[in-house]
Amino acid sequence: MAKEKRPQRNGRRISVPNIPVDTLRWYLAVFNLLTVWLAVTNTLFAVARDNAAGWMAIQYIATGELLKAGGVALIASPTIVEVGKVVIAAMWTKNRERKARQEVQDAWEAWIQRFLDAQAKGIPFDEPRPKLKD
Repeated sequence: MAKEKRPQRNGRRISVPNIPVDTLRWYLAVFNLLTVWLAVTNTLFAVARDNAAGWMAIQYIATGELLKAGGVALIASPTIVEVGKVVIAAMWTKNRERKARQEVQDAWEAWIQRFLDAQAKGIPFDEPRPKLKD
């Protein structure tokens, strides 16, 4: 029997959460920011809600909220990073297309102005039309 070949992947990945290595730093940054934000805000609300008295009670609440926040951030961070990449790529592509259209429009406007100037002066105008970019 012939040995079955596995499909080759482009780029390295971290195996368990399946995160591309090139986006690992973004994942970690989002994970840390989200964990800290959720842990701090949830701890403050829980302390106020439970009327925690003493540092020991606050410590237990903070530890529990930190663990919950870490779990939420662990699940949410890859999604936030991937959605962010898609949104940024779409915005970048749209901006490039807008710039390309503006360049074509500017070239045509300049050509038309030269044509009208030559026509007003009675000079023959044989300049080729601007080419459209692919």
